Amino acid sequence: MPLWIYDEVRNAECAREMWERGDWIVPTFNGELRTLKPPLHYFFMFGGFELFGVTEWGARFFSAIFGILTIAITYFFTARYTSKQTAFVTSAVLLVSSHWLFEFRMSVPDPYLIFFNTLSIFTAYAYFQEKKFSWLIVSAVSFGLGILAKGPVAVALPGLGLLCWLIWEKKWKAVFHWHILAAGVIMLAVALPWYVLVHQATDGAWTQGFFFEHNIGRFSAPMEGHGGLFIIVPLFVLLGLLPASVFIGESVKDFRQRYSQSFLRMALCISLAFVVFYSVSGTKLPNYPMPCYSFVAILLGYFITLGINGQTKLKQYPFWILLVLNLAIPIGAYFGIRSEVETKGFENHTLLTGILTIAAIVSLYLYKRSGFKTAITALFGFYIVFNLILLNYLYPLVYNNNPLSKTIDKVQKYDKVVAYQIFHPSFTYYLPNRVPVFTNVDSLQQYLKTNEALIISRQAMLPELQELKLDTVAMHHDLFETHTTILMTNKKK
Repeated sequence: MPLWIYDEVRNAECAREMWERGDWIVPTFNGELRTLKPPLHYFFMFGGFELFGVTEWGARFFSAIFGILTIAITYFFTARYTSKQTAFVTSAVLLVSSHWLFEFRMSVPDPYLIFFNTLSIFTAYAYFQEKKFSWLIVSAVSFGLGILAKGPVAVALPGLGLLCWLIWEKKWKAVFHWHILAAGVIMLAVALPWYVLVHQATDGAWTQGFFFEHNIGRFSAPMEGHGGLFIIVPLFVLLGLLPASVFIGESVKDFRQRYSQSFLRMALCISLAFVVFYSVSGTKLPNYPMPCYSFVAILLGYFITLGINGQTKLKQYPFWILLVLNLAIPIGAYFGIRSEVETKGFENHTLLTGILTIAAIVSLYLYKRSGFKTAITALFGFYIVFNLILLNYLYPLVYNNNPLSKTIDKVQKYDKVVAYQIFHPSFTYYLPNRVPVFTNVDSLQQYLKTNEALIISRQAMLPELQELKLDTVAMHHDLFETHTTILMTNKKK
């Protein structure tokens, strides 16, 4: 599918520009400095471009690889410290999550952050349990790469969770060992050089933008309209890990007995560190707490394993909660697609999301008739089928109604493409040159006197552009957004 989602295309285009320049230091988007993210995901996209060309596949390839690796290490460490059965169920909890599968198909930094956060936490835990310095070296390198993926948050939140766990275990004095100091030096040796180089190369502009605007600024106040009540972040996690997350309430019962295991205590502390931090953050997005998904999955996987083995009493209410949710999702999808002008007429395809409703009904019936093991197996099986249909048919069917897909063939016929005021960034990835952006009508008018060009803008800019007497090439609503993309030209027919 084409790169249309804002975050995807901005990251992929930034990587493309750096790759074309052979520049490993200064990130740019459409020729201008981009301070939003550190560079690790750009580097992996370089590899994707080398292997597969500047394509959607090249931009997204290593995201999928890191999704596989994250599940692999989750299985390995969960099996090491609990049991293979718990590890298998924990991995299944992640594999049936639509949010998890979707995130690791995107050209964004989160897949890399999630993997290195997960690896750094597991190996730090292994070090404190086994006292092998080699585990701590791996953890330190992973922390450093996490900093290169998304900044200080890659250390702060895992560090907070691990510290809480050490205090709970009464092992907090272990943080004063010289091994920890050595690990800190290794971590900085991995992460710091690039930050120094980009600071020097941009005269401090990247440092100022990233740390003050996109770290402190995002925590202190909502950015780009992504705010909300504190309860939103726990809901992100619960909805993101469906269907297994409906058992989260049951999984924290019998607290003292169930969380006597050190590994489960660590998983709980990590989960709470991420959820609480982002709950009080000004900016809230569904992908923010995702580095804790493996650890929430461990809690769920352990409980589900107990249920499968008949080692705990189970109640029906999680299945009823799932039924309510899985009735609401198809209804919401139907009216959401029907209300979007570009997808109106496709709403009948949302009947396929009824698989979720069937999954909830069948699993509830099987739980009453045959027991928990049969019910949970059927539930996960239905979700696998649903995700295959969602990602390979339903989502592409809807997604490809975006303005880029409908107009890119026309856009690429023009030798010169410019923008007025603001435009959707997706077009930049599919054009060989940067898109000049004009900020006032006079400058655009002067340019058009000597150039025939295609102008990309938004419908809201039409009153300002009327005096130029341009012909409208196409106009399409930005999919599930509030804006409408418009293409205009002064080229004679």
